[in-house]
Amino acid sequence: MDIEASGAIKHFYPNPSLMLVYFEALANALDANATAISIDIEIDSFDKPETLKVTITDDGDGFTDENFTRFRKLLKPRDKYHKGIGRLVFLNYFHRVEVSSIWDGKRRDFTFTEDFNTDVPIQDAPDEDGNKTILTFSRFANDRVKAYDHLIPDALKPQIIEHFLPILSSRKREGGSFEIKIVLKTTEANPEKGFFPDEVMIAPGDLPQMEQVVIQDNQLDAFSPVTIHYHVEQVSGKGSHLIAFDIDGRTIPVSLIPAASFPLDYRCVFLFESEIFHTNADSSRQKIVLPEGLREAYLYHVLRREVGKILSEKIPAIVEKNKSTKEQFEKNFPHLLGYFEAETAGIIDKDEALSHAQQKFFKAQKEVLQSETLNEHIYEKSLELSSRALTEYILYREKIIGRMREMTSENSEADIHNLIVPQRHEFPQDEALSQIYQNNAWLLDDKFMVFRTILSEKRMDNVINAIRLDEEKLDDDGRPDIAMVFSADPEDSVPVDVVIVEIKKKTDDEKENLYAITQLLQRAEKLVQHCPNIQRVWYYAVMQVNDNLATRLRQMKWSPLFSKGKVFYQEYDTSHPDGSIVPTPTFVISFDAIVADAQCRNHTFLEILRSGMKKYAEDQK
Repeated sequence: MDIEASGAIKHFYPNPSLMLVYFEALANALDANATAISIDIEIDSFDKPETLKVTITDDGDGFTDENFTRFRKLLKPRDKYHKGIGRLVFLNYFHRVEVSSIWDGKRRDFTFTEDFNTDVPIQDAPDEDGNKTILTFSRFANDRVKAYDHLIPDALKPQIIEHFLPILSSRKREGGSFEIKIVLKTTEANPEKGFFPDEVMIAPGDLPQMEQVVIQDNQLDAFSPVTIHYHVEQVSGKGSHLIAFDIDGRTIPVSLIPAASFPLDYRCVFLFESEIFHTNADSSRQKIVLPEGLREAYLYHVLRREVGKILSEKIPAIVEKNKSTKEQFEKNFPHLLGYFEAETAGIIDKDEALSHAQQKFFKAQKEVLQSETLNEHIYEKSLELSSRALTEYILYREKIIGRMREMTSENSEADIHNLIVPQRHEFPQDEALSQIYQNNAWLLDDKFMVFRTILSEKRMDNVINAIRLDEEKLDDDGRPDIAMVFSADPEDSVPVDVVIVEIKKKTDDEKENLYAITQLLQRAEKLVQHCPNIQRVWYYAVMQVNDNLATRLRQMKWSPLFSKGKVFYQEYDTSHPDGSIVPTPTFVISFDAIVADAQCRNHTFLEILRSGMKKYAEDQK
């Protein structure tokens, strides 16, 4: 050969595959007008690659003087549609390729190796009938065959059909015939891997029946349209999909649409053919190289849009499924409305759609936060993003409410307390932004959103010991089950409010319930004595409120509050050590009231924000 082969192989085939050996040999045969091709694969066992031998036979034009001259001179292609280097991949997998070619009563035999002798005479073959070219690949160059699918006929068949679908479909449309036989011979089978002696055939009937649509887009090319050849068919069992460019009679797959966008029981094929793409492939024909001036993003946008139209027309179920998905997005992710892709192809991949929308959201936030001046555009954008961030927070609150609704009698009191206010963790006031997702005291009242200071376990133990009542029944760790959150650090000099949540044992014993309420006042008094800078105590007793207890509370001048459960309110006064009065608004509340009331308040916020986000997204569209 007129070039150093080993270096050329690495240069032109950076990602080789044994499949390329079949592809290049078949491409040569098809270029030579072959109609009958056979691939015979012989190997003792999959674990003995050194015994691999592949024989490819065709009835094409053969190694005439013209064809042989091109073969021996690397980089001398037949025309602009050929690369002139395909045979290099042979030597990447086999040290020896024996060639025997017969045509028009003549014969040429030679061995293709790295030190290929290009001086090969022609012999007469008067007794031979018809054309026949045989390529025998031997002395496998690698330590192993990477995959069973590179040897199994049933696996090779669909790969060969997909790779040569353009040229084979063209022959079928023109009424031409072809037959490609694939045979595997082995002495040590592995049925579990589908590896056993077998034979399959590829004929025109194996090709999908293609339809086509033509796109004329001046932004792509003013003169050359793009033709989409496509096939969409429902199948029994697992389907498949292929999206590829038709470049010089072969396919180059492209990741235009995620695999999850196709229904599992459909076979979908999309081939893009145009003069724009012809000859624009890399040397190994594994990647498209777009011509200068053609924007990849816009090309893919147009192709994705058109494929989406075809899928929606051919598979109506996609439209219904996507409609349902978009409704779910509106319900569950209203803060991202306007960031979801307006045009989709196939079934919407929820994870990918959410990921892309979230990335756009973060990018917009970054743009606003990094801006040095607050012009009109940035101001409007900041208002929009603030609404989105608030919507996201309200959605988070929905999750918390749902979690509380799911709690049963099997949950401990500590589980409930930790959901409202995390116990035994200290969150200082200066970390307010990160703590907004830690303090859920808003379940009781939205004004407690601004309360931030939650005491650490050590400080909480000191407070608990100070407010423990005599003869009080404690939980397993020796402390009453109480959660509290302060408006600021109680050890500072500034006056603070405190919210206390105490869950009382469920009982219908009226006497015990009323005594539990009396305990609240005693505990409030001890707390004010322990933390003298407390200016107000918001006390919540979560307990079982039956009809009898509700009646008794009314008689004792407790005020019933509007609620979807049962809530009673009483304003008490707690004496401060200095003689002043600390207001102690006290609430007796049923557990179901916490959940129902919080859900009602939050749902109102959410619907307002969701409606606003939806309107904004529609206006932008």
